[in-house]
Amino acid sequence: MALFSSKLRYLLAFYLAFQVIQFGLRWKSYDISPKQFKTVAGKAADAPTISQSISLLTSGMRTYYDPIMPRKIEWQPIQLGGLSLRIYPILTSFTEFAAAFSTPFPITGRPGFHWANTTCTVLKGKVGRFADDTQDETSDTFSSGMAFRHGQFESYVYSFEKDTYIACYGRGFLPFSSTVHVTSGISLGEPLSIVKFYISQVQNYWNNLSHTLHRVFLHYKARATGEL
Repeated sequence: MALFSSKLRYLLAFYLAFQVIQFGLRWKSYDISPKQFKTVAGKAADAPTISQSISLLTSGMRTYYDPIMPRKIEWQPIQLGGLSLRIYPILTSFTEFAAAFSTPFPITGRPGFHWANTTCTVLKGKVGRFADDTQDETSDTFSSGMAFRHGQFESYVYSFEKDTYIACYGRGFLPFSSTVHVTSGISLGEPLSIVKFYISQVQNYWNNLSHTLHRVFLHYKARATGEL
């Protein structure tokens, strides 16, 4: 009975934490507009070469979000479940991210469950996916210029053709997604790549945090001076 009561308390605490985080995510203000990101990604997908696509994606995002973007963005290795990819982290924070992903070779895998709603645009190549909960063998295919959505806690098997590039924006509780990256990297014997990635993202997290604190300061300053 005592063991059951202890487990019940843990379950109740987990459920309460889940609801609190969900409530916070629902009412939190975000820095990036999904509509603007989709527009920028769509223009990048129309570029004749992938180098121009990435350049347009970066410059387009800097037009709107330069203060919260890092000065230098580099491709980094990332493991998501069975998918070995490269990531081009335009913005990473605890509740939203914008990035490009690529693979030089055909790969298939399941990226795992994520506590985030994500929308992606195919910049080049082709992406196929198969929902785990489907009752038939129907799969979806997305080619250059097309967009697809991956909802929170949804599970798919993805297939990327050779030299596929996608641009994604997501909102959610991203530390939960980090567990997929960390455990996948460790299981594949690449712990140093994980350390390198998160060290490189310190500036991203700091830029986002300082921007948020500055915005909060200006808000309360305006209230104190009667401007609000």
